[in-house]
Amino acid sequence: MQGRRTALVDTDTQGINLMQISRSTNFHGVEYPSHMDSSLYVKTCGIQRCIPGYSYLHSPKEGYHLHVVLSGRGVLRVRDRVHDVHEGQIFLLRENEEIYYEADTQNPWHYVWVAFAGEHAHRYMHYAGFTEGIYVQECHVPPMEFYTLVKEILEHPHLNISSELHRMSLALQYLSLAIESREFGQDGTRQREDLSPDDYVAYAARYIQANYANIRISDVASYIGINRTYLTTLFKKKMLMSPQEFLMHVRMDRSRSLLQHTDIPVSAVAKEVGYDDQLAFSKIFKKKFGLSPAQFRKKVRGESAAGERIKR
Repeated sequence: MQGRRTALVDTDTQGINLMQISRSTNFHGVEYPSHMDSSLYVKTCGIQRCIPGYSYLHSPKEGYHLHVVLSGRGVLRVRDRVHDVHEGQIFLLRENEEIYYEADTQNPWHYVWVAFAGEHAHRYMHYAGFTEGIYVQECHVPPMEFYTLVKEILEHPHLNISSELHRMSLALQYLSLAIESREFGQDGTRQREDLSPDDYVAYAARYIQANYANIRISDVASYIGINRTYLTTLFKKKMLMSPQEFLMHVRMDRSRSLLQHTDIPVSAVAKEVGYDDQLAFSKIFKKKFGLSPAQFRKKVRGESAAGERIKR
C-alpha cells in the first residue's frame, strides 16, 4: 500500500517564508522555513503512527532526517539493501538519497524524527555514528526521551526569535541523545571516543594530579567519559604504566615532599595523599623508596642538617 505524508513544502508569500504545519490523527509534522544560523538548523520534525503497510519514497533535497522508532517495525530500502528496523532503533534518511521505507503490515511502526540541515549537519550525523553506509543503529537511551523533545518542539510553532531558539535548544538535545546513544553500549558505559588517545591520557593525568587524594580510577574514567578498560589501555601505551600506577606515583611524590618539608605526623601524611590506613601507606612507600616514611624523613633531615654544617 503506497501512502504519502501531507506535503511539507515552503510557501513564499511576498518574499516571506511561512511555516507549514500538517496534522491528523496519526501524523503531526512541521517544516521550519527560516533559520538564524546556517551552520546547523532544524528543517522539519514530526511524530507519526503509521497505518499497516504505509510506505513512502523519500528523496530529500536538504537535511538529514533522524528517526527514532518508538514501537512497531518496518523496512528501509536504500542502495539495493533492505534493513529491518524495529522498536528501539534509530534510522537516518540522508539528503540527496532516494530511500524507500514501509511499515510492517502486522505491527506498523510509530516514530519521531527531526531533520537537521546546515554546513555542520553531516559532521554531527557522523558523531552520532552514521558514517558512510550506516543507516540503522541500536538506541541505547530510552526512545521516549526523543518523543518528549519532539512533542515539545511541535508545541512551539510560533515564528518569533524566542520560539526559534527554544525549538533549536530542544533539537540540539535530540541530537545530543542520538550521539549519547552511539557513545554508550548496552551496559551503560561509554564506548566511543571523540578526542585523540593522547588528549584523553593528558586530561586524565591532569585530573589525577589535581584530585589524587580522594579518587579511584573509575572516577577518572567516568569524569572524562570513557570506560576504565579503555583508559587503562591508553595509559599503558602512552605512559608505560596503568592509571592506578600513575595515581600511586603521584601520591608517593606528594607524600615524599610532605615528609621532607613539613613536620606533620606520618598518619596525617597518609591521609593527605589518600590512605586511611597508615600501615598500608607505609608498606607502599617503603616498596617505592626503600625506606619507611619515618626512616625517609630522618634520612633527609639528617642530610639537610649535614649540608647546613658544611656551609658554615
